[in-house]
Amino acid sequence: MTVANLKRLDKYIRQIQDPFGTGFLILKRMIAETAEKYGLSASQLIQKYVAWKWVK
Repeated sequence: MTVANLKRLDKYIRQIQDPFGTGFLILKRMIAETAEKYGLSASQLIQKYVAWKWVK
């Protein structure tokens, strides 16, 4: 997973209204589909995303 892919994921996550409330199912599905696309588990994808955001 490249930085460009993480940026694209970040863009989509930012478009979700209330991602940890009513939009959580959308966020969960997006994470699952993206993780499957790149051959990662959902937790691995979240770790990469958080690490990228932390450094940014």
